[in-house]
Amino acid sequence: MGTLTENFAQLTELLLAEYRRARDQGTRGPERKILLDRVFKPLMPGALRCGTGVISDLKDRQAGPFDIVGCWEIFPPLGEAPACTYLADGAAFCVQSRNWAVDDLTQFAQEAARLRKLERKRPEPPFCAVVSFEPLAAAQVMDFMKSPAGQAIDAVLSIGAHAAIRNAQGWYGSPARVPFVTERSGPEALKAFVFCLLQAGQTFVGLPFGLSDYQHL
Repeated sequence: MGTLTENFAQLTELLLAEYRRARDQGTRGPERKILLDRVFKPLMPGALRCGTGVISDLKDRQAGPFDIVGCWEIFPPLGEAPACTYLADGAAFCVQSRNWAVDDLTQFAQEAARLRKLERKRPEPPFCAVVSFEPLAAAQVMDFMKSPAGQAIDAVLSIGAHAAIRNAQGWYGSPARVPFVTERSGPEALKAFVFCLLQAGQTFVGLPFGLSDYQHL
């Protein structure tokens, strides 16, 4: 096991341990804070600000709120967390973390579809992902992402279990040949998900992306 995979194995265990401790203590909705503190703030590019809020276009149409929005720092959010408004032109990605074994993933997919309809200068919409700290069945996730209802969701991570990533932007070769990338072991799932968001973020702000830049992780 390489250094990267070892570190993501440790990070996977840490995320699940903190979530279970918060859940057992009766903390409501601990997922957002855990992900922000342990994944997004330390691992995302410095040019991206990560926080909570809605995404809005210049016509005042909104989508959200989203647990985590990755926004280019030259488009600072308006307002104070958790009621921030991020401009669609500056949003690289958004993430929603819930107990998707209970919450309605179809309902969130409708919100993701609204996000895709916001007007912005870039042709592609913000990368839209879902994270679950509770285990999800991989087959059900893939069936949902392939269905008409799940088309607006780009990635689903079940921490410690698997990740499914839609290859809509052709990062992994021809989308016709590689429509999805899947990882089904604990640390590899988190690693694939984080590097996909790193790629989305660095591509958005015009920074080169390479694994060698992250060998310290």
